[in-house]
Amino acid sequence: MKNKKQRCLKKKKPVTKKEKTKKTFRSLFEESIACNLTKRKVEYDYESIDISYTTIRKYKPDFILSNGIIIEAKGYFRSADQRKHKLIKEQHPDLDIRFVFQKASARVQGSQMTCAQWCDTYNFQYSETYIPKNWIDELTLTKKGTHD
Repeated sequence: MKNKKQRCLKKKKPVTKKEKTKKTFRSLFEESIACNLTKRKVEYDYESIDISYTTIRKYKPDFILSNGIIIEAKGYFRSADQRKHKLIKEQHPDLDIRFVFQKASARVQGSQMTCAQWCDTYNFQYSETYIPKNWIDELTLTKKGTHD
């Protein structure tokens, strides 16, 4: 922090592009605030803690069978969808979400893993091309805890 304080107290010369890449602040505005705090002899920490936060999003399933099974049809399995479905499974473990892939052997975006391998890894049931008859015929627990 001494270097930051010393730099603040010196007369400023125009900042070159090369110097910008060396700075420890994310912006010149942040640096100017730090300089002002230093001149006023105010102690501070800069970006010293991490604060977690979540955003609320909504998921609209492609198909919901009468037995409650949620079907997600995927031609291309994007990274954002992979993250979304892992979070949904984590936050709503009671939902039975299954995938029907256009091609289960296709690679998922950003990985060497196939769609089928991704489902096996993260405990999702999947099928290729169509919804299997046994999924349609399957009885699942309703919200009341009884079978349909």
